[in-house]
Amino acid sequence: MHRRPSPDPVDRSGPFRSRLWTPWRMTYVSGKAREAGCVFCNRRLSSRDVDSLIVYRGASTFVLLNLYPYNTGHVMIVPNPHVADLAAIEPATLAEMADLTAALTTALRRILDCDGFNVGMNIGGAAGAGIAEHLHQHIVPRWNGDANFMPIVGSTKVLPETLPATYARIRAEFCRERSGATAATGVVFDPSLSTVLIGEDALPVIPLDPDIPVWRSLRQSLGQRTEDLQVAGWAGSEESDADTTNAPAVAFIATSVLSGDPAFRMVPLDHHDLSTLRERDRQLITLTRERLGRL
Repeated sequence: MHRRPSPDPVDRSGPFRSRLWTPWRMTYVSGKAREAGCVFCNRRLSSRDVDSLIVYRGASTFVLLNLYPYNTGHVMIVPNPHVADLAAIEPATLAEMADLTAALTTALRRILDCDGFNVGMNIGGAAGAGIAEHLHQHIVPRWNGDANFMPIVGSTKVLPETLPATYARIRAEFCRERSGATAATGVVFDPSLSTVLIGEDALPVIPLDPDIPVWRSLRQSLGQRTEDLQVAGWAGSEESDADTTNAPAVAFIATSVLSGDPAFRMVPLDHHDLSTLRERDRQLITLTRERLGRL
């Protein structure tokens, strides 16, 4: 059965506001989060950026979400070389890490409405580095009052949305910046993934406001009520390198009957002739449906 995504941390009044579980952290907490080789090098060498949670690849670094985040939007900047010490990193790589830190804090503030950040590195196991052999920098969004009784008394961190949803929102911003896109595509399914939102012959393409994050521009245009649509995942290309030319594409789940633009309608995938759509739209629908079906 398909699991609906949890709401974003800004909208606190949805039907999932009481959800407290964060099941993806159990592997880490139980000490079973192990794989052969270096976790970061394995991700860098993979061509499956979505599965690897890589949102951006630079000249000598890459950015990925933390699989076991301290807070929603917890990302890491990782240098490509497998080194453990700052002194072993080339000046150009250090400069790229600094530039990305500024870009990420700007993007995360726009996406998540966070109040601040923890930015830093744990160098060496004695300093608390979980992967000491490959240097990496953490950027953790913070909200006023987010350190409540759960982490302090219960040693449990509550995260209000799934990693695929966070990934989609962050990657969409980086994709917009890299491609210079002024519009984005929304791929909207019902919770069973059996219907999709289309117009006469295309998926919805929505103009972007430079001051509003991509996901919010899409949601405000496609649903009159914010609870109509919940971010479900990334709907664009697998490789983040393709974001230099492609426009953002974000997947949503419609939790009620949409009452936005009457030019678009939900159509059943099994009974609608998708051959009337552009090839790219057909590919986005098929690829995104498969991704969401694996969640």
